[in-house]
Amino acid sequence: MEICLISSKQKKKTDELLLEEAKKIANVKQIPISCISLLIDNGINFVYEYEDISKFDVILFRIPKSKYNLAAPILEALPEKAISIYSPKSFYIASSKLSLYQILSRFGINVPRVIFADDPQTGVFDLKLLRFPILIKVPTDKKKVMLANSQQEAKSMIDALQVLEQPMLFEEYYPEAKLIQVFVLGDEVLTALEKEPKEIDYAGGELKKIKPNRKIIKTALNVANILKTDYARVDILDTAEPIVVDVNLCPLLGDAIKISGINIPEKIISYAKAKFESKEKIPKLFDEVKTIFTESI
Repeated sequence: MEICLISSKQKKKTDELLLEEAKKIANVKQIPISCISLLIDNGINFVYEYEDISKFDVILFRIPKSKYNLAAPILEALPEKAISIYSPKSFYIASSKLSLYQILSRFGINVPRVIFADDPQTGVFDLKLLRFPILIKVPTDKKKVMLANSQQEAKSMIDALQVLEQPMLFEEYYPEAKLIQVFVLGDEVLTALEKEPKEIDYAGGELKKIKPNRKIIKTALNVANILKTDYARVDILDTAEPIVVDVNLCPLLGDAIKISGINIPEKIISYAKAKFESKEKIPKLFDEVKTIFTESI
């Protein structure tokens, strides 16, 4: 079996752990996503330094969200024999909060209400439709996030950010809620970590292992099913009715492994191997049935 791990140029500890587990059962190659080109020639192949890498049996990803839109067409270009624990749809949807919330909301998953405005001044008039406090975000710069506790505060912040001439996203915020990070693989939850956010946008705070309730588990599995992904970290607010605030398809795993005591990279590689072997058995089974049928005539 040939495994390809597509990652960033700068290798992270999570990448090393995945490679370590993959090398136990297969030939492995790590390739930076920035070095991959899509070649259209009698179909589509993707190449790496002029080497066709569509030959790999299993494709895994460990990339930042800014590269999700590149991962999707790579998956679409894979030959039928190759497998992945993701789908192109999962990367397209998870690439932005707006698309993620739109799709999940359409399927009945609770998400924060948001307003997206190409002209922020236009959005000011609709802020009364949101529950305060709210987060004000510049989608093109993840570092530009502000917290407004009232409509007047929001207007002042929008006036200050107006010079950027960028669209803005206004999102309901739940500072009182605990954040649950649920790691989903296949049809099960591997582990769940809880934290009380110490910074805006649910950042900061110490993580601890918890046993998630049925609502949290059901929500996380439903989200993975909607995105057509076998693997994801689903971030859920533990409110009366769970609210999904993010989906990370390629999360860092250091804290999760340390706190949960679960070797998540080993679980991922074993799952991918089983999925590949299962796919391999189908044509073989078909050939066997065909042979039996032919011999009986």
